[in-house]
Amino acid sequence: MMDQGKIVQIRTFSQKFTNSPAEKFLLMILGSQAKLENDNKGEGVKRGLRAKAQMGWRPGMPPIGYLHDCGAKKGERKVLFDPKRAPIVKKMFEYVAYEGWSGPQVLRWLRKIDFRTRTNGKIYLSRIYIMLRDPFYYGRFEYPLGSGQWYDGKHDPIISKELFDQAQANIEFLPN
Repeated sequence: MMDQGKIVQIRTFSQKFTNSPAEKFLLMILGSQAKLENDNKGEGVKRGLRAKAQMGWRPGMPPIGYLHDCGAKKGERKVLFDPKRAPIVKKMFEYVAYEGWSGPQVLRWLRKIDFRTRTNGKIYLSRIYIMLRDPFYYGRFEYPLGSGQWYDGKHDPIISKELFDQAQANIEFLPN
């Protein structure tokens, strides 16, 4: 755009660049260096998240029924039971597995007991189906999602694998 005369000067906090060949070259070099640094930081973050998953801790927010240990340093936070929601999540799986409840029946029950998310939001049917499909509740997780790389979590499972499998057999999931 400088060559076309649409931009006369580019100013940053510490420098200015005009339409001279030397200043445009310096701007290109600085832009390339910034891009390299940014890409390297992105690779470092991905490497750190992969290492966290390999240690058994799923990166990101834990699902409903779990909380992060907020007292620990960032990067060392463990996943703990949410004492308020974990028993309700377990009961939800039990109702589906042993009593054959459908998603809408679970939703009615959760609305009746005024079940809320961590942010005090209402829960919706789509979230119930997501929770019922999530193997994190019995101790396994895939990271990144869709990668086919599965890890055994170090968190305490809310339910057993058998309860999870029974719930899978009894629930009618909507197509993805």
